[in-house]
Amino acid sequence: MSITAIVGAQWGDEGKGRIVDYLAQKANLVIRYQGGDNAGHTVINEKGKFALHIVPSGIFNPETMCIVSAGTVVNFDTMAIELDAIHASGVTTDNIFIDLRAHLILPFHKLLDGAEEESRKENWAVGTTKRGIGPCYSDKATRIGIRAGDILDPARLRTRLEMLLPKKNRELEYFGLPHTDIEQVMELCARWKHRFGPNIIDSVPIVRQAVLEKKEILLEGQLGIMRDLDWGIYPYSTSSNPTSGGACSGAGIAPSRIDTVVGVVKAYSSSVGGGPFPTELLDSDGEKLRAVGAEYGATTGRPRRCGWFDAVAANYSCWINGFTDLAITKLDILDSFERIKICIAYRIDDTIVTDLPDTIGQEKAEPIYEEWEGWLCSTAHARTWEDLPIKAQTYVLRLAELVGAPIKFISVGPERDQIIIMDK
Repeated sequence: MSITAIVGAQWGDEGKGRIVDYLAQKANLVIRYQGGDNAGHTVINEKGKFALHIVPSGIFNPETMCIVSAGTVVNFDTMAIELDAIHASGVTTDNIFIDLRAHLILPFHKLLDGAEEESRKENWAVGTTKRGIGPCYSDKATRIGIRAGDILDPARLRTRLEMLLPKKNRELEYFGLPHTDIEQVMELCARWKHRFGPNIIDSVPIVRQAVLEKKEILLEGQLGIMRDLDWGIYPYSTSSNPTSGGACSGAGIAPSRIDTVVGVVKAYSSSVGGGPFPTELLDSDGEKLRAVGAEYGATTGRPRRCGWFDAVAANYSCWINGFTDLAITKLDILDSFERIKICIAYRIDDTIVTDLPDTIGQEKAEPIYEEWEGWLCSTAHARTWEDLPIKAQTYVLRLAELVGAPIKFISVGPERDQIIIMDK
């Protein structure tokens, strides 16, 4: 039995979906524990290439039960589109369920998200995808949100909307946007109930039984700790907690029951959205990382900011999350680099620091690098540790040393079999 949390150790886009898809081949339960459809997990397997935004990455194993849990915010229109595309590829989608406590993203959330982002000063733009995530979590925090279970009871839903919509319409009016009509929302929720009603459940008894029966359970997060609401680069953050602690509250599993926390890192760094990114490369190396790594957002298509591996940020992530294992992805993207750098400290004003500072400090941080020789040969066909070039082995061992956790997985390509499993 194992309960494993898969956690992003950087700014997101680390390849978590790829690791979850691999591990889900033997999992009984995959729980998406936080976030919405504002970030995508790219999964490539024998069925094709898929960009998943709210559907758990375990969906491709028909024997795996997938739960979108209470810590998430859900746009059922997005979920319907994703499930239809997955079903069209020959994959059953009967194994996905939504906890009745998950909050719902409604059309006015998206309108307000876009308007709020446009109203921010240029240097203070968060970089939101305008999917309505922040406004939905805001309603959750102020206890006026609509939850998945509400659409199963139209009378209750109408009462909740009568409480919510006057406030939302005042906000819409402030931005010069049209009011939302309650009947339109009721009609939308009726369609969602027809499509997803049988899949809206109380997940606690199911999860509890799976834990007590010692089933294999995966907890899947979205984004990474550097976008965490509390521990990330606030205010350039998401509106939830993609940490291992967030996995406990979002999935409804006690911390003492989680026995493995896998921190997923790229062999370099990338980020989508605003805020400080100390190792960002605005030169030919940055362009090459983006081009070779196909670094474009799975949700928006925006080009990702790219840079060398930031061990200061990754070590901080290891401490906050308590990594028991590391998964290093996209090692193959570095195959053609003659020289590779690792950030081991920051210079802030006249001080050298190795502990990650808050956002203000990161905005002033200058990276201090170690430089390593590249291996200049393909790693794409490696399936064992011994298959890797010595210089690649040396590089990944240095990453593990700096992060502070042992390596369990090394990904050398997007296919399901392009992964090296390390024996501790």
